[in-house]
Amino acid sequence: MKEQQRLLLVVAPNKMECHRTATDFNLDFLKVERMRFISDPYHLRGWSRGTPFIALHRDRWPEPLDQALHALTVMGQLRIANDQDLAELRDDFVPPRASVSLSGRAAL
Repeated sequence: MKEQQRLLLVVAPNKMECHRTATDFNLDFLKVERMRFISDPYHLRGWSRGTPFIALHRDRWPEPLDQALHALTVMGQLRIANDQDLAELRDDFVPPRASVSLSGRAAL
């Protein structure tokens, strides 16, 4: 069974700022299918509990967007992304290779 990959929310007041935020976090735009760019407070609703997000310069944001993100973070609906969340989405990510034993079977 294939493990479902978690999405990352990139939150900013507009799409251009979402792009800048993703760039500042060194995210690979070839993996954009695993990212969602959110600039409307209404679109923060309905995500799975614990969905990770990144954001920058929140002190410059419109108040409704900042308040919505804060409230959903306090409730646990959203959480700040950690290095593990971001690792596979970064430009410089090299997936770990399974080591191969002499018998030709992959080692775990």
